[in-house]
Amino acid sequence: MIASPFNLDGKIALVTGGGSGLGLAITRGLADAGARVAISGRNRAKLDAAASTLAKKRRSNDSSPE
Repeated sequence: MIASPFNLDGKIALVTGGGSGLGLAITRGLADAGARVAISGRNRAKLDAAASTLAKKRRSNDSSPE
């Protein structure tokens, strides 16, 4: 595995507008770098979908061998 250019393990990030578009892309990038991410926005359905996708990805990353 290639090392990340920056490490956010143990950090918490809040992304407003994190349910879609650029905010969701930023959310994914922060999560990939190790941050625990909280998202907010106006559309509950988009936020729920984004949170579900991120949680599934996190679980699959947690269970993969290192």
